[in-house]
Amino acid sequence: MILEKEFEGKSLDQLVEVACQELGCVPEDLELEILEFSTSSGLLGIPGKKIRIKARIKPDKLLSERANRAVTFLKELFYYADLNIETKTNLLRDQLQIEILLSGEDVKYFIQNGAEPLSALEFLTNKIVAKALGVGPKIVLKPEGINIEREKKLVNAVKKAIQKVKSTKESQVIKVGSQREQKIVLNLIKNENNIGYTIEGEGKQKRIILTFEKI
Repeated sequence: MILEKEFEGKSLDQLVEVACQELGCVPEDLELEILEFSTSSGLLGIPGKKIRIKARIKPDKLLSERANRAVTFLKELFYYADLNIETKTNLLRDQLQIEILLSGEDVKYFIQNGAEPLSALEFLTNKIVAKALGVGPKIVLKPEGINIEREKKLVNAVKKAIQKVKSTKESQVIKVGSQREQKIVLNLIKNENNIGYTIEGEGKQKRIILTFEKI
């Protein structure tokens, strides 16, 4: 879907009609910006008009249409996969973006390994919506109450720490702020050869110390 486009002609009504046809909407969904309005002497001295406008689809219309298509796809997918996942939509008008929050006991399947399954689902959702409505505002999937970006950084930090322990034989410290973050770290190191660990501290001060161990 084209977000905005410039049109030029002699009649504003005509330009609105053309804009609706090309942008796939009705006049009520359009925002118009007059870029140029001028008159000149035409053929045989008959005055002529030149109007140039920029037409765009209103953000609310654009976002809500794509959000509805995305939620419909996700609900059908979760239904046929027998997944207990609910959706809640936020239209981020300032960012021209759609945020879909996922909640429910089966969200856990999408937030493993640094949320790689969730990233794949987000990519697929955007592709499905783009195929139906054309390229447009991005759709972002987020598990409600979980900071995925923080967890991705944690996964990367742990992977780097593991490699450093193996190469230098020196201990590395990973700070964790919750039981969930602790579980992420332990899952990443449990199958690593030569890597041991100890846990120190409590609450947000908890640390996991990775150490080199000879087999």
